[in-house]
Amino acid sequence: MSSTPEKTDSIQFDRTFLDRIKRRLEEDKHLVGHHFDYCKDKPLREAAVFMPLCVVKGVPSVLVTVRSSKLRNHRGECSFPGGKRDPTDKSCLETALREMEEEIFISRNDVEVLGEYTPMPNKDCTMKVHPYIGFIHKPIQDINTDIRFNTDEVSKVFAIPLEDLLNPQKRQHLARFRDSKYIYPVWHVEQEGCTVWGLTAFIMDGVLRRIMKQGPRGAMICPEGANIQKYRPPSPPSSSPTM
Repeated sequence: MSSTPEKTDSIQFDRTFLDRIKRRLEEDKHLVGHHFDYCKDKPLREAAVFMPLCVVKGVPSVLVTVRSSKLRNHRGECSFPGGKRDPTDKSCLETALREMEEEIFISRNDVEVLGEYTPMPNKDCTMKVHPYIGFIHKPIQDINTDIRFNTDEVSKVFAIPLEDLLNPQKRQHLARFRDSKYIYPVWHVEQEGCTVWGLTAFIMDGVLRRIMKQGPRGAMICPEGANIQKYRPPSPPSSSPTM
């Protein structure tokens, strides 16, 4: 028998709910919610990301970073802390925690690891990305002063209230995930001037549906005949020509 979906307006990250998240992630730990073919021409590498749940001004939220313009790839995109697995990392979880510490200076001692989500490939399918979910125990009052970050990797940190992420009215913009049969919601965070899309949005959607028991347990599949396209971010404004 399936569980009753959570009422999103009454969620608090208390001990009962955090234990429920752990249990639901563990129950579906070996569920193959999606299938992708990895590149066979190159050695498959590993990477990991950490999806931080937090409380900001008393509101249950998800912490998101914006990648620095100094980076070579995915500049200016919303993401979770993460990166490639180093040879010295004992596990992919170690990678996710290390990257979190390096990017947003939050110690692994201050977070509770709640579980993991189904791995998936990076854009060119040469890397298996392992998503981990955790909770930052210390409440955040002001992100601008309470959260420091590495400006070489991150240009901004912001939080999205869980209620907004689960609001059906804010999940209506659906996009195709790459060239696959899967679809996911694109979140436009107007107050931050940011859009969460691509791999980050695909992971967040799958994790939230799994822990909230809402919708399919695996990735959402595009209905037959539906004309759902990939999300294409607006091109950055061109610089004015120098005189």
